Amino acid sequence: MSSAAFVACAPMEARLQGRLARPPPRHASTGYRHSRSSLYVAHVPSLEPITTPDQEDDDEEESTVCETSDSPRTSPSPSHTQDSSGSSLDDSSPPYKVAAAPRTDGVGLFATRAVLKGAVVLREAPMFTQPPPPARTNSTVMSALSQCTRDEQRQYFNLANAYKAPATGSRALLPALGIFETNALPCGKARGGRRAGVFLTAARMNHSCWPNVGREWDEDAQLMTFRALRDIAEGDELCLNYVDVVGTKAQRAEELQRLFGFECTCEACALGFEELAESDRRRAAIRRLFEEVALCGSEPTLGLRKVKLALQLLKEEQLVHYEASFCFDAFQFCILVSRVSDFANAKAWARKAWEASCSTSGPDSPASRAFKMYWANPRAHELAGILPRATLHGPD
Repeated sequence: MSSAAFVACAPMEARLQGRLARPPPRHASTGYRHSRSSLYVAHVPSLEPITTPDQEDDDEEESTVCETSDSPRTSPSPSHTQDSSGSSLDDSSPPYKVAAAPRTDGVGLFATRAVLKGAVVLREAPMFTQPPPPARTNSTVMSALSQCTRDEQRQYFNLANAYKAPATGSRALLPALGIFETNALPCGKARGGRRAGVFLTAARMNHSCWPNVGREWDEDAQLMTFRALRDIAEGDELCLNYVDVVGTKAQRAEELQRLFGFECTCEACALGFEELAESDRRRAAIRRLFEEVALCGSEPTLGLRKVKLALQLLKEEQLVHYEASFCFDAFQFCILVSRVSDFANAKAWARKAWEASCSTSGPDSPASRAFKMYWANPRAHELAGILPRATLHGPD
């Protein structure tokens, strides 16, 4: 989580020839899975350019930023009604409440008023954070808990623990560590990996394979921001996705059972036989296209066709995950074959990536700022115009 998650845009390592480097749809499997904090859920694209054969030796060169006459003079606004922070918190009361969740036989967070897409649902500081394994142990968690109030400790030990009776082949963990591994979210970097923290309110959000809330870590403020991924009606349950949404029901069910010990009964999983088969087909295709687009650095026309197909499938599934990433891919394909006089389509894709990122990560996220810069000045991209000139289409 979508790790959207959501997760900062960091430079990727050296890439294979012709391949676009981006975070994988799933976090690499490890021997020690630390719950939600190990899952790639955020839909934040890499900001690395597509590598072409002619550019392999030039990866260290920096691009020159220059303004164009048609650059936006003022900060443009997302296409939804909210303030510049994306917040819908227009009064002192939170837009959610904790209530019984019949679907899970537990509790969850429910909207107390309508929330617009992209609006902030919750900003929360972690109760405490921990380093990545193996530095994180039951002792380090207990030590951190000792600095918390008794009420915080009581709330912590009331959280779910998927490690009481772990799946076959997994080891049981002591209660304090088991609860942490079940509920922790990534929040900042640390030597050897990423720090993780427990957020007492956000930990009450249940999973859905059709989530309506995403998250983004604000390193400067040291807060996790949770935003609406679509318009949310009063009374709707607020749900995150604990596993990658672009998998089939069987894939999602296996991972949820293995990592969290429950069977999902969300709207996406409760579809009828034919509808579920179509949903599985679309989600599997999106995952495949995510990988295929990354290999189209020297074939921008083919790459753009795949991007448009992926965006159509995302729309049909009513998912926003990976939308910004695919739109930025399209921008890169256009910029490879564009010249100064015909940057219009490239700028249209950069704007679409920016709009998608603003809704999921906020206008001040690293990804949103980068997309806005490329929208204003596409020639700043180091690969602008390096392939033979061609005309690629903008967004539909």
